[in-house]
Amino acid sequence: MKTTALISSALLFGAKNVLANNAISDSAFSQNSGIAAAQAAAPMWYMASGTCMPSAAEDGQGHQTNGVDTDNCNINKLGNGCPPQPAWQGSNTWYGNIPGEPFDHIPTYYNVVKCGNQWKIIYYVYFKKDTGHKSDWEGVVIAFNDQGGGSWTRSDMGMEQDGSHPWINWGDINDTFDGDDDWPNWGQKNRDHAKVYFGKWHHSAHTDWHTTTFKNTCPPNSANDFRNSDYQFWSRDNLRHVSVLNPSWDWGKAGSPVNIDVCSF
Repeated sequence: MKTTALISSALLFGAKNVLANNAISDSAFSQNSGIAAAQAAAPMWYMASGTCMPSAAEDGQGHQTNGVDTDNCNINKLGNGCPPQPAWQGSNTWYGNIPGEPFDHIPTYYNVVKCGNQWKIIYYVYFKKDTGHKSDWEGVVIAFNDQGGGSWTRSDMGMEQDGSHPWINWGDINDTFDGDDDWPNWGQKNRDHAKVYFGKWHHSAHTDWHTTTFKNTCPPNSANDFRNSDYQFWSRDNLRHVSVLNPSWDWGKAGSPVNIDVCSF
C-alpha cells in the first residue's frame, strides 16, 4: 500500500494516542474545509476482483467524468468501460496508479457539516457504472459526538445501501485501524479509521464481507452483494472537497455528494 506519511493524532489534535477512537478538536472540523478532521477519520475502501473499479469523478480541471453503459448483471461485462484492474497480488492489493486516471490516488469526495449537536463527514467514491445504471456514487457518513472541552469522537457511521442508510455504532464496526502500523490487521474495534467493503455488483457500502453467494450473478439485495478484501485504497491519500463537483452535473440515477443533505443522511 502506498500512502503518505502520517502525522500522529496526538500531534494533529492535541489528543493522547490511546489506540481507541482518538478525539478530534473542534477547529479541525471548522477550519480549512474540515480537511484535518476528514483525514483523521478517513475510511479505507475495499473492492472485490472483477467489479467495476472506482474512478475520479472529475479531472481536476473542472471536467466531469462520463459514465459508461451498464452490463445488466452480465458477469462477462461487469468491468467493461471501467478502469483496468491491477494484477491481483493477494488480499489487500493496492488500487492506484491506474492508467487513464487523472490522479495517482483515486479520489474520495468529502464534506464536513455541523448538524445540531454533531459534526458529520460524508465520504463518497465514484464509479462509472454499477451493474444496473450509468454512474454510481457510494460511500459513508461518519458522525461525531461532543466529549466536552472542544473535542469530538466518532459515534456511528451511516452506509449507502441502494438508497437506504443503515447506521452502525462506531464500537460495533468489525474492522478498524489507526494508521500505517496496524492497517493490515483484522478484528480491531473502536479505532480511528473504518474498513468499508463495496459490493461487487451494486457497490453498496458494508462493514463486513459476504463471500458465500452471488459471486458470479446479481444478488437480490445489497446484503447479499459479494464483497471481500481483494483490492483496497485509503481515502486519506486523496480527499477532494465536494466543491470541486459542479452541482448541476447530471449523474443519472446516482446522487452526487455535493447535493446530498448530510444532516438527514
